Amino acid sequence: MILKGPYSAKLDKTGMLPYGAKVERRLTDLLEYFSDKDAVNKMLSGGENPIIYVVYEIGREMEGELNVGCTIIYPGKIGDEYYFTMGHFHVKETTSEVYFGISGEGMILMQDRKGNVFVEEIKPETIVYIPPGLAHRSVNTGKTELVFLAIYPSGSGHDYETVRKKGFAKLIVEKNGKPVIIDNPNYKGN
Repeated sequence: MILKGPYSAKLDKTGMLPYGAKVERRLTDLLEYFSDKDAVNKMLSGGENPIIYVVYEIGREMEGELNVGCTIIYPGKIGDEYYFTMGHFHVKETTSEVYFGISGEGMILMQDRKGNVFVEEIKPETIVYIPPGLAHRSVNTGKTELVFLAIYPSGSGHDYETVRKKGFAKLIVEKNGKPVIIDNPNYKGN
């Protein structure tokens, strides 16, 4: 585990080495997040509990330092909804985040607390800036793993609970073989 001082890490489409923490999210971890509950239950009752995404992180503790993470979202869908990350606000709302696309393709779904939504594409060699105050969720809309680097201030914190309770106002689903942004019928806005 890298706690302080300078370091270097290898980054590619299989992850990041070394890393301080690895988080693996399966479908059972995202039960409340996917919109199509029937599709979720069908997969789980059929014995399927796929890995949706993995995060490798080098976390820092001192104010002013930066955390570095590498996220891999696997290709797939639950019903028509593409695999995605849980999504979160930052606890320290004045912090921003930067993503850098390594491989694959997807979209970054962002939303303010009033429910206004912003979407940016992410693919190799693409930088996505997430301004302060926006919840953000990454969505794999491709046929291969979506891999990206994330950099954010060490004191940001993650507020997953707000997204778990309210959801995002929009969903990214597949229609006629293409990603489409639609209203989330389960969104519990203001």
